[in-house]
Amino acid sequence: MIKLSVTEACKYIKKLLSINYALVCVGTYLRNDDAACLELCDKLQYANAFSNIIKCEFGLENCINEISQREIEGILICDAVISNSLKPGSIVKFDLRDIDENIEIISTHSIPLTYVIAILNEMNRIKNIEMLGIVAYDLSVGMQLSKPVKNSVDQLYKCLGD
Repeated sequence: MIKLSVTEACKYIKKLLSINYALVCVGTYLRNDDAACLELCDKLQYANAFSNIIKCEFGLENCINEISQREIEGILICDAVISNSLKPGSIVKFDLRDIDENIEIISTHSIPLTYVIAILNEMNRIKNIEMLGIVAYDLSVGMQLSKPVKNSVDQLYKCLGD
């Protein structure tokens, strides 16, 4: 797991989108900070900033068909994460080995993320899978991002729009 500044995360996302990756945003609007990546993608789609954006509300498993039908080199999965060692709003780059060891993916998914990634790999449609997380603060039922998470989403959006 690697903690990224907003500027580093922005450069990372821009680089991947420039080499034909899709930004795949996962979460739910019903659990406050779990909507962080969905909110980011909403802003990017509204601004028509990038064409390869896929929103997967309630879990990556809901977008397997859409992902597999795209002509893309890879995907960057953006999801809210839980971390005891990082402050809310922190942005992290991680891989499958980090799940459970360093961070926890928020459990709004009906199928574990690792299984869905295995399915995508077996389909041989996606060559590369990268993951980016925004550390959540408030996962209670509600539809409002906490201040630190909203600040990160807003700063990342502003940077991606430049």
